[in-house]
Amino acid sequence: MKVYNSSHLLIKYEKENSRLISTWKSNPPNNVVYKAELLEYLKISLEIKPCQMIWILDKKTFKPNISTKKWVDEVILNPIFKSGFVKRRADGYDQLAFVIGQDVSVLIQGIESPYTGFNPKYFANEREAYSWLSKESKVKDNKIAHQNLDITFKGVDDDGKIVFELKEHPSEFSNTITLLKNLIKENHFMKNNIFKFSYLTKREQETLKFIINGNGNTQIAEKMGVSPNTIRTHRNRICQKLEISNFSNFLQYKCFFN
Repeated sequence: MKVYNSSHLLIKYEKENSRLISTWKSNPPNNVVYKAELLEYLKISLEIKPCQMIWILDKKTFKPNISTKKWVDEVILNPIFKSGFVKRRADGYDQLAFVIGQDVSVLIQGIESPYTGFNPKYFANEREAYSWLSKESKVKDNKIAHQNLDITFKGVDDDGKIVFELKEHPSEFSNTITLLKNLIKENHFMKNNIFKFSYLTKREQETLKFIINGNGNTQIAEKMGVSPNTIRTHRNRICQKLEISNFSNFLQYKCFFN
């Protein structure tokens, strides 16, 4: 069901999933229009109080200025976060998904890079985002079911710190804490290195993914249909841009492809 439809922004609501879906249909011409559209989004969000949110950003190229980015965080995202209706999943992520396509630089454009307590998930296409929000929480690199895990957001205290309650079966508690620590560490790494990663070309990103999966130059060249020399060039440029010195450094960037 459409709840808002302007020349720039389309907002739909799926009542059965308690899911708000926002799509930038076209680029706002300036920061003033951009803010106005987001104020409409805030108004609708606070009225509906959805448990899940999706932002479709793959066609948006508008880049707000620095002051607008700060405004988005303080005026738009912070009230939504403090309201607590967007639920946190068992895997540590909030049910807030961003579809950014293949252009990772979108992450640093305003609302796409929240500085509040939100921990969103980023996807290359809508299908992956819908699937992630719809299925039971699973963590690829951890085979633990955590069926009894219950995390409840309790709000923000007077010092601005997030307060939540965690309920878990005693036998799984240690594993759950380790998992949450790893997710937090992964999220911090992504935020601290997104600028460097955004400088990679699409071919360099593709090469990096193959490297992380254990492919050698010859294997990557065959899969990408180029010469091994080209792959060596890609690899050298990746090392320079990401300041990589060994294979373990490559593996740290695995989180950008999950």
